[in-house]
Amino acid sequence: MANAKGMSMAIEIFIILFVLLAVAMLVLRMVTEQTEQQIKIIGEEQRKSELKQIKADCQASCKCDSLRGKVGYCLKVIDSQTFGQGKMDFTGDGFTTGYAEPPETGGLYGLCEDKVYCSQISDCKCGSQELSMQNCFRLACQLWSSQVPSGEDADTYVQNLMARFFPQPTCDMPNEEDILNHWSFVYSGEMACGAEAG
Repeated sequence: MANAKGMSMAIEIFIILFVLLAVAMLVLRMVTEQTEQQIKIIGEEQRKSELKQIKADCQASCKCDSLRGKVGYCLKVIDSQTFGQGKMDFTGDGFTTGYAEPPETGGLYGLCEDKVYCSQISDCKCGSQELSMQNCFRLACQLWSSQVPSGEDADTYVQNLMARFFPQPTCDMPNEEDILNHWSFVYSGEMACGAEAG
């Protein structure tokens, strides 16, 4: 009888411990989910705040006094405190290796997160001319065409500079629509210096 009572008490203790363990695991899971959610919210707020600062820095570098100043703005890549020069995480995945869609970037076309120019995310108006990526290519063509060293082929010289300062995309673009929306495809005609600066 004492043996049965002892066995019954052991089973009761085991059941109580099992219920306490289940409750502890449930509480731990809830706390973990809330913590992850808070970290994500804080990260998103930090990203938005940094992007706002980057846009302000880009705006401050908007120089309209000369063709060289305009092209200088066009060539300026962003400087992120978190991710480094030219890089920004628009997708919120914590990496700067992806392709960002136009709604995420605030622009009209997609871009790779590892090479972001001020003219892609910030407005710079020089009178009636906006230094958009499209106009930037035209201005760069105009400036570089006027600086061709003697004895060099003008087209080759300008195209080499285009390739150096505006390299082809390096991020993964999973589908054809991404490629067609990327700025390097959208403005390939202007990069060929086929249009005059407006």
